[in-house]
Amino acid sequence: MHRIEARQIYSTCRGGATSHYPETVVVRSYEPGARTVEVSGLDHGGRYTIPASYFHATATTTAGKPRLTGYYMTGTLDGWPV
Repeated sequence: MHRIEARQIYSTCRGGATSHYPETVVVRSYEPGARTVEVSGLDHGGRYTIPASYFHATATTTAGKPRLTGYYMTGTLDGWPV
């Protein structure tokens, strides 16, 4: 698993909101080794706790295949209040 930090932006691997979580989220807090990540929806606000295993550095696997589930990192928000 890659390093998850506050202010990172993630989008769903499939593109589009899931039944439980928004399409794009911003990490509010994460303790290394924790099982969950606290996020906010980028477009619609709201706070969510999502399993850390859902978060990936890229939208593809190490074998180069597209990921079907989870979130991949798309950027960071500098200066965004956490």
